[in-house]
Amino acid sequence: MKSFIVDAFCSQPFTGNPAAVVLQSRALDDTDMQRIAAEFNLSETAFLQPLDSAGEHWSLRWFTPLAEVNLCGHATLAAAHALWDQCQIDASCLRFDTRSGELQVSRCGELLSMNFPRCPTAEQPLSAWAESLGLPAVAAAVAGEDLLLELKDERAVRAYLPDMAAIAALPCRGLIVTAAGESVDVVSRFFAPSVGINEDPVTGSAHCALADYWSGKLGKSQLSAEQLSSRGGQLWLALQNDRVELRGRAHTVLSGDLHY
Repeated sequence: MKSFIVDAFCSQPFTGNPAAVVLQSRALDDTDMQRIAAEFNLSETAFLQPLDSAGEHWSLRWFTPLAEVNLCGHATLAAAHALWDQCQIDASCLRFDTRSGELQVSRCGELLSMNFPRCPTAEQPLSAWAESLGLPAVAAAVAGEDLLLELKDERAVRAYLPDMAAIAALPCRGLIVTAAGESVDVVSRFFAPSVGINEDPVTGSAHCALADYWSGKLGKSQLSAEQLSSRGGQLWLALQNDRVELRGRAHTVLSGDLHY
């Protein structure tokens, strides 16, 4: 099976978030997909199957090394980039059937643009779990499957030393730590040890919530964002009613054959 590793949400290779993309030549069951994802051992592996003969419509599923997930931005961007860059698919817009409904990716100059569901956030009182993480939080919110903590500034986000055991014990998929940025509108980091991802380099799905959260605080419907992992990543966000447009770049760093 043709397979690729693509760095997503980055301006150059070996930054951003790497995802594996598997172009299925035959049906794979859930056990197959989980074993392959564990073999790649990246934060996400995307599995593609064509649903039409034109190459415009695809089935797309995402697996971490430990579990299937409902939504993944960087692996969707990686899958679209692989189809255009490596498979010479001619469609101007790609449609993906996923656990989160139909997702579309289109080209926008040098950027790829993804149309994702907006993730409403609901602010909550600061609670004991925030204190248990050792975070100087100024606000908290539930963000879909995740918990969000706003810190006082970008420096605090960069300096945070996560306790992975404490984060894994939280009643959520992952923890978003965020603040208003200095050179961009929003900065963040994302931790999900309970699904096999200690710190994710760049998290598209988290930005569906960050766009909702920060648009209200900053009074802007279009935002620039940076994820402050060691690899780093850049995104551009635009709210469109109940949808979020996520834009970013991607680079293929490996292509080959999966023997399975």
